[in-house]
Amino acid sequence: MKTCLIHCFWQLFVPTVIMSVIMHLEAYFRCLTLGEHYDLSWLWFFKGLLLGKHWCMGPCWYFYTLIVMRIVMQLLPEKKIVYTLLFMVLSAGAIYFHYKGIKISNANVNLLVCMPFFLIGVFLKPLKDYLSQFHNYIIVVSFFILAVVLVILCGYYNGYVWMYLCQYGNYYTLYIIGGLAGSILLYIISLWLSRLPYHNMVLTLSKGSILIIGLHIIIVRRLTELPNRMWGEDLLFSVLILCAFVPIIRIAEINFPLLLGRQKSCDGNESKKS
Repeated sequence: MKTCLIHCFWQLFVPTVIMSVIMHLEAYFRCLTLGEHYDLSWLWFFKGLLLGKHWCMGPCWYFYTLIVMRIVMQLLPEKKIVYTLLFMVLSAGAIYFHYKGIKISNANVNLLVCMPFFLIGVFLKPLKDYLSQFHNYIIVVSFFILAVVLVILCGYYNGYVWMYLCQYGNYYTLYIIGGLAGSILLYIISLWLSRLPYHNMVLTLSKGSILIIGLHIIIVRRLTELPNRMWGEDLLFSVLILCAFVPIIRIAEINFPLLLGRQKSCDGNESKKS
């Protein structure tokens, strides 16, 4: 447990605090330049952050939730029957919130919609190993097409998913299926990209996923303010944002490793990866 808490602190909590502060400072200085008022009490900010309030940490709410999930998994006995029972309890809680119309933007409550995937991952780990070693492109492409179709169908019939509000859409079953299909889809894409000549970019983005999740909102907010936006721009912007983060992550690896959940830079062998 001591090791778990130390890792959670450096790998997740410290980046959450730093990037949450950066996010609010950016918004504050932007309002300052526009002559607008940005209402923020730093005392209430840090208090709300410790309590898991979404407004304090923005996209970093997931890191907070991940800390709680890690601690819960550390406390549980490593038995699949226990994971199954917990999955059922969490699912029942999420469904109850849905039918009661309860929306709580708190990272502790979001455990209800996040942790089921964490538990499913325990059961699907053999599938990951299978896909990693599998080289039959016909079957892999079939998996890819099936995942794309499932994601589209689930997105269409299930509606929007607001995980930071503990809202899974219209149907819990479609939420789970769509989430699993999306995970398999991204994993297959990652395998393909890792075989390209510029696969180091994929590795860099993987190592800097915390930084991307935590700070991409700053770029997204500025892009959504652009006038005369057209169809397809969101996809283009997504690709450009990822490309922009490659040099940012590489600089952070050397100069600001705490942003990546590490205590030391990548220069030494003592680097602690997130």
